[in-house]
Amino acid sequence: MIKLLQQFTVCIFILIPLFPEAQCYQGNKVFGDGEEITYSVSYNWGPIWVDAGVVTFKAKLEYKGEKQLWHLSSTGKTHASYDFLFKVRDFYDTWVIPETFQTVNFKRYIYEGGYTLINLLNFDYGKKKIFSSTKSNNNPVRLDTLAIQPCSFDMLAAVYFTRTIDIGHIPMYQKKQVSVVIDDKVYNIYIRPLAREVVENTDGKKYNCIRLSAKMVEGTIFKGDEDVLVWITDDDNHVPIYIEAKIFVGTVKAYLHETKGLRNPVKALVTK
Repeated sequence: MIKLLQQFTVCIFILIPLFPEAQCYQGNKVFGDGEEITYSVSYNWGPIWVDAGVVTFKAKLEYKGEKQLWHLSSTGKTHASYDFLFKVRDFYDTWVIPETFQTVNFKRYIYEGGYTLINLLNFDYGKKKIFSSTKSNNNPVRLDTLAIQPCSFDMLAAVYFTRTIDIGHIPMYQKKQVSVVIDDKVYNIYIRPLAREVVENTDGKKYNCIRLSAKMVEGTIFKGDEDVLVWITDDDNHVPIYIEAKIFVGTVKAYLHETKGLRNPVKALVTK
């Protein structure tokens, strides 16, 4: 049994273009304090589709010490009816400087079918280093030091930073390289916008979207090809509506279930 919800979060978390450092972050007009977005995740094993679980993203402005930062978090869990097959309880948490969107620290706690992983990342921009601590199951703690590349992001900050990018003005099929820290490694891949399309969600609502493709990391359960497709709203919110990822033993799909506290009107919603 694969690590279902982890693969969904990886699908989303690496969709981030790499821009020159001076142009990396140009402000946030997309998400606001109190936003919450939830997805339903389904998994295909042969001819059978399983409604496996939910993934939730939350954004809050909170104080960490004397500084107000973005506190971003995400949880992924299987439904109780699915737990006896493969129980998942995943938690991602990061603190980000609002003015620069630089990560202060990040943590990732994973429980998937008995497999556990704890990954902590601390970003030191003065030294241009990322200090990583990773522990899985009963293995010893691995300590690593990584170089901060231009526009390097942890997995969760990458989600929100990507949404601040004006994807609608990137030429179709133009590739954008990616630099994302996953556990104790930095991965460079790419994404590209493919088309503007109308997508119907499971609740029957239709949205004007931009379809993106992503080349995944070779050597994982993905095929190292453009097997991940993401449809984001073609409006000021840039909310992923639908995600589809092919993996070695099936397909993972995620559908928008609910949104709360969106910063902008949902102009991508088709009303006729």
